[in-house]
Amino acid sequence: MKLTLFLAGVAVASGAAIEQDPVFATFMRFTQKYGKVYNNQAEVEGRFNIFKENLKLIEERNNDGGQDVHGINQFTDIHPQEFKNMYHGAHLSGIKADDSMVKQFNDTSTKLANVDWRLKGAVTPVKNQGQCGSCWAFSTTEQVESDVFLKTGVLNVLSPQQIVSCDTVDAGCNGGNPINAYGYVQGAGGIEFLKNYAYTSGTTQSNGVCDFTKSDVAPNTSPIGYTIISQSATQEKNMYAQIQESPMSVCVDATLWQTYSSGIITAADNCGTSIDHAVQAVGVGGVGTSTPYWIVRNSWTSSWGEDGYVYVATGSNNCGITAEATVTSQP
Repeated sequence: MKLTLFLAGVAVASGAAIEQDPVFATFMRFTQKYGKVYNNQAEVEGRFNIFKENLKLIEERNNDGGQDVHGINQFTDIHPQEFKNMYHGAHLSGIKADDSMVKQFNDTSTKLANVDWRLKGAVTPVKNQGQCGSCWAFSTTEQVESDVFLKTGVLNVLSPQQIVSCDTVDAGCNGGNPINAYGYVQGAGGIEFLKNYAYTSGTTQSNGVCDFTKSDVAPNTSPIGYTIISQSATQEKNMYAQIQESPMSVCVDATLWQTYSSGIITAADNCGTSIDHAVQAVGVGGVGTSTPYWIVRNSWTSSWGEDGYVYVATGSNNCGITAEATVTSQP
C-alpha cells in the first residue's frame, strides 16, 4: 500500500492528530520524495517521531561551528542506533603493526598535495550496500578495483556479494574488516565480476549462500598481500604520501554521516574515533586553502552526501580516518 494512501487513512483514524503537527507537511514531502512505505499506523507515528528527533540533530550539527552541512536525506526516518546497525559494520583488524609492517616514506614524500583519482580513471561508480553492514566488503572490492587498474590499466567492477557470502572469518551483514577480506580474496584466488555475482544482501538483509565460481574470477584480482599505511593519528602523513600513489581503504567513525549533506567535516564537528565503517579515500582537495580535505567515497548511493562522497578535513585524524588505512599488493 502506498504511504500517501495509508496516511490519509491514519489521519481519519487518529483524529488528524499527526496531520496537525507543524512538521507533518515536511515529513509528507520526505516520504513522497524517497518513496517511503510503512506497514501500519504505529510505524507511521514511530517514524514520524524519529524524523522529528533527527531534524533536531540536523539543526545541532549545523550550528556546531563546523564547515559541514547536514540535512534531510533518505535516512532521516531511521533512529541513529538503528542506522548504525544497518549501514555501518566495520571493525578494526586488531593487528598491531610494528614499523616493519607499516609502509615507510621519506620525509620529503609526505607533503600534502591535491590529487583526485576519480579524474585518473581509478575509481568505479559509487555503490549501494543497502541495509546490510557490509561496508567492509565494499571497501575491499573498491580497493582491489583501484589497485588492479593502477597495475593493468583495466577498471573492473567487482562483486562485494562474493565476500559477504563466502568470507567465513568475517560476519557478512554483521560486520567485518578489509584486512581479513584481503586474506579471503587471496585464498579464493580473486573476485568475480559484479555482473556475474550480483549484490543481493542490501535488500535481503542476509549474507546469502556462497555461490563462488572460480572460473568467473576477474583477471589480476588476487592480491599477494596488503600494506598498512596508517594505524594512528601520527601516521596521517603516510596517508598524504600514499594518496599520491593510489586510493586507500580507510576505516572511520561514521556517526555524523547519517545526516551529512555537503561541506567539510572538521575538528569542530567532533566526528569521533569509534571505528564502525569502512570506505575509500580517493583523493585530497583544498590544498592551499585553510581546510584541505580527504575525498572519501561512501557506499550509501550517489544520492547521499556530495554525489556519494564526503569531505573530511586532513591533519586532525577527523572521524578516526587514520585508524586503519590499507592498500593491496598486486602481483
